[in-house]
Amino acid sequence: MSLFRHPHLIRGIVHTSKGSFAISRGLVNVPDEVGESHGWLRLEPEDQRDKPLPIDASPARGDATPLEF
Repeated sequence: MSLFRHPHLIRGIVHTSKGSFAISRGLVNVPDEVGESHGWLRLEPEDQRDKPLPIDASPARGDATPLEF
């Protein structure tokens, strides 16, 4: 079993075909095949657990365009 970061849930229970697993602080301890089949980000022991997920679609800070009236 490995530690994975769930893409959008912070806490609760995730139900899979392999069983139910508790999510705490966005992290879930599941078998490797479950986490990989769902495409969740695997955390290695040296990874920081509180590091935010990268967000691909958001603009960089200060890159927003002003609205025109």
